[in-house]
Amino acid sequence: MTVPVNRPLSSSVPSPESDGRLYLRDSELDQGAALIRAAARRLSAVSNPTPGSAPIQDGAHDILMEIFDLGPQDVSGLRNRLDIPKQTLARYLNELEARGLIARERDRLDGRRRRIHLTPEGEAMTRRGAETRRATMREVFLLCGPDAVTGARRVLAEIARGAAGRGAMAGPSR
Repeated sequence: MTVPVNRPLSSSVPSPESDGRLYLRDSELDQGAALIRAAARRLSAVSNPTPGSAPIQDGAHDILMEIFDLGPQDVSGLRNRLDIPKQTLARYLNELEARGLIARERDRLDGRRRRIHLTPEGEAMTRRGAETRRATMREVFLLCGPDAVTGARRVLAEIARGAAGRGAMAGPSR
């Protein structure tokens, strides 16, 4: 199904890959989803520096970056945010704890909950990765310009929120 929507070009000199019109063909939507996945893999790769040791699995790396970006997290909140099955989350947390990158402690307000925070080693490693990630994003943002950055942020935020097609975006239950 194709739903063409004509939009004015934001720039007087269009780039070869954009013609100013939005075509919602399945193949173009699939290509957009593939680009989002490829970009996420690239950002994960550049922000996952583990010199001298085994690389951190993508799911475990997501946990580290989530804690770095948002601060200490409780286990259930982290599981919900990352949409990870309990057993998988437990495996990643055990791996990260064994490597000395995270620590778990009882929540002061609710002793049933566990809070996860970065250790000093985890903080240092994740900070190096975040700096590389920021440099990559800064370079790309400057290359693409403010209109592209604003548009990309809006698209990604709406996808992350699940604003459109809530039933379709809900995915399989775990």
